[in-house]
This record gives sequence, C-alpha cells and structure tokens, in this order.
Amino acid sequence: MIDKLNLTIYRPPDINYLELNGTITESSRDKFYKYLCVLDKCKAFYRPHKFSDEINFSIPYTKIDINPKYFESYDHMETYLFSIFESDDSKCDIRAESFNVSRIDIAADIADFPFDILLSTLRIKRIRTESLSFYKGTIYAGTNPKIRIYEKLREIKDRLKKGYEITAYEQSLVESSKSHTRFEIQIRNARKTLHGVTDDPASFASYYDRLEFFDFKENGDRGVLQILYKYINRKFRDELEKYKNHSIVTEIKDTYVNGVKEWFKYQEPF
Repeated sequence: MIDKLNLTIYRPPDINYLELNGTITESSRDKFYKYLCVLDKCKAFYRPHKFSDEINFSIPYTKIDINPKYFESYDHMETYLFSIFESDDSKCDIRAESFNVSRIDIAADIADFPFDILLSTLRIKRIRTESLSFYKGTIYAGTNPKIRIYEKLREIKDRLKKGYEITAYEQSLVESSKSHTRFEIQIRNARKTLHGVTDDPASFASYYDRLEFFDFKENGDRGVLQILYKYINRKFRDELEKYKNHSIVTEIKDTYVNGVKEWFKYQEPF
C-alpha cells in the first residue's frame, strides 16, 4: 500500500473551497508556506513566503499532504484532490501530471513475525551504522530512503487510546488479534509525477531489496545482526550468503504489490 503522499503543484488552490471545507491559519515568516488549510483528509500549504520574491516565485505554489489509506481507491483520492483546485467560474484542467511527488511512503504488513527474531536476522544494505536506531519499539534506518519497521497492531491500539479514528483495514488487523510487522519505506524526491506513480506503482517494491534476512535455524541471543555484520570479515560474509532467506523479502514485496494494485484498479461510483 501507499501510506503517505506529499505533492507539489505550481498552481494556487481554490480559496473559496478551502474556506468552506477547512480551517485556514497564517504561519510565521520562518515557515515555508504562508498559509495552512487543514481539511478532513489532507493538509494544504500554499503561497511560499520564506525567501525573496524571486525565490518564492520559483517554488511550487501549493503543497498537499495526503494519506491514501483514507480513500477506498485511487479514483476516490484523485477526485478529492482535484476538487481542491477546481474553480466555480472555470472548468478544471488539472491532471495527475500537474503534481510532482516530493514524498511517498510505501508499506507492507506481515503477520506473525516476532521482533526478537527480526532483530537477530535482519540486515539493511547501503546504510551507515549510525543511521540505525531503535526507539520505542520502532527500527529506524537510513535517511533517503528512510526505513521504519514496527509492530503495527500496537501502533493502531495506541491511536485508538488517544481517540483517533482508524480505517476499515486497520480495524481488520485489530479484529484478527495477530501481530503484524509493518515494513515502511519513506522516499523523498522520487522524481515522479502523480501520473508516474499511477502508471507503475509496483516499481517502488524494488526499495525492499535493501532488506536481507538470514536463517540461522537457531537464532538464540545473537544480538542485532546489523551491528555485528560490520565486524565480520569479508570471507565470512561470503559464507553467510547461504543463510539468506529470500522468501521473506519476496513476501514483503508481494504484499506491497498486491495491495497497491488492488487500490489503483478498484472503482466504485459515488
């Protein structure tokens, strides 16, 4: 699934729509955008004002932070998104190609994958050791892409305790009573338009190839493999190749691809 999208566009939103459907606040000069409008399913930032007029004019006029999980399908999200820019006195000529993707988060939830086993078998390629951290039950790794791995059911229950609403999918995870490990990757500057994402959403699955899992049969107390790996000499690293469990990465990628394809093809009339 796609868990979050940040989109930019060189076009102002329909202010009348924002005033009728959201709450607008004015930001201080140190903020990138002068105005923030909080709508029911997204946030709209607009009118750059932090720098000189010359620089501000070169910056996309509007940024939209939106989470696809609140929409049943891509078509629903697109209709909602486009309505923010429609004007009463003119036809909307906006298209998916008009939006650049400044951030996209992809996610896959895998059932019954205990964290203690994960810590002792997981290695993440192409990251510095100092970029790896473990805070309040979440593994953080890298910067761009940034990888987050955590217990999804626990995170959902924490939000419920705070009074937040959850989606039908999240409710199904609660009702299953199974542990679900969330593998989430945040990608900035994807160099794609929104149309580029819709054209091939499955292509982002390749980011999961950074994950490596090793099956040592008896995990025991081996510590965090990511930390131990840098102390292993190159000859023994080659020996470790035979312990790689490629099926886990395949399952994560397949879970992401199947979910995102279903979301993009699903259609239901309003």
